[in-house]
Amino acid sequence: MTDETTPVIAAAYRTPQGKDGGVYADVRSEDLSTTLIDHALDETGLTSDHVDDLMWGVAQQRTEQDNNVARVIALLSELGESVPATSINRWCASSMQAVISASDAIAAGNRECIIAGGVENMSRVPMDGDSYEHLHPELSEQYNIFQLQMGMTAEKVAEEYDVSREAQDEYAARSHQRAAEATESGRFDDEIVPVETEDGLVEEDEGIRPDTTAEKLADLPPAFTGDGSVTAGNSSQISDGASLTVVTSKAFAEEHGLDVLAEVGTNNVAGVDPTVMGIGPVPATRGLLERAGTDIDDYDLVELNEAFASQCEYSRRELGIDEDSYNVNGGAIALGHPLGASGARLPVTLLHEMQKQDADRGLATLCVGFGQGAAIEFLR
Repeated sequence: MTDETTPVIAAAYRTPQGKDGGVYADVRSEDLSTTLIDHALDETGLTSDHVDDLMWGVAQQRTEQDNNVARVIALLSELGESVPATSINRWCASSMQAVISASDAIAAGNRECIIAGGVENMSRVPMDGDSYEHLHPELSEQYNIFQLQMGMTAEKVAEEYDVSREAQDEYAARSHQRAAEATESGRFDDEIVPVETEDGLVEEDEGIRPDTTAEKLADLPPAFTGDGSVTAGNSSQISDGASLTVVTSKAFAEEHGLDVLAEVGTNNVAGVDPTVMGIGPVPATRGLLERAGTDIDDYDLVELNEAFASQCEYSRRELGIDEDSYNVNGGAIALGHPLGASGARLPVTLLHEMQKQDADRGLATLCVGFGQGAAIEFLR
């Protein structure tokens, strides 16, 4: 691979993440997105003349997030008319797929500079329960559709793979504690772009609860089944946010004086039984390791999206990830899981932490609703 076809990350940013019905309840997804895009252009000195494409992940592509919202975002931002745009949907991995697609396009020599990321405002475009009513009727002959709902899949993972309620609550408490410490110490400062709203400037993630303990979480009732172990406290938060990477060739970055955070290495996607969709990171990561010729111990840091504590604990255990390198600044249980943004939020946080720790290799991975997984590695 030459410098012209080596994909690198030249910038990585995200908004603070807001709670359901919280600070972004009156902020459209397009406006969250343009805030990040315009900031990235200003910080890098790039203009629309430099950008070949906007690849933007969105999971709920309806109402305000419909009509190829990526193109609407481009038109509203400093990118303007000359930059094409595509909305990408791989559900929870939508924006990771944007980063993957951008990197692959550069590796193929077809592009030089792509803005890749995603957005989801779940306060304004919620996950409506009636969306399951529109599924193809033959799918219900293969699966109990109720069992495909995210919370039910988390319960099945906990039961089938022996993840106790205590382990889930301990994991969730640790997520909040790590995220609170990262916020207090300023570890998120380099990645967060504040967002101006009618009620003021949003500078920090809204969902972090610093006083969370496993003991407090143990008092919460099951959220999905009467005798279950998955609760609102050990599940990811419904939230709003956007995330962004600037993906270029190594040659383009050098030519334009851009700081390179990392090279983009191998990526992989995988399919699994949708009734245990949370195990998706395991085959996705194993496929990546095989393709890259690496072992999990070769990665200094791993970011795995915290959809549910049950699948996080199972995936960590099954892949053999050291706790000290795993979601070191907390994750979606504390920060939130805006569906279309999370897949790029993981690399954003990972890349900045790699800089701080002078880490050589990092891995980002996540599960995907209806039974998929995605993974991508970064090298310094």
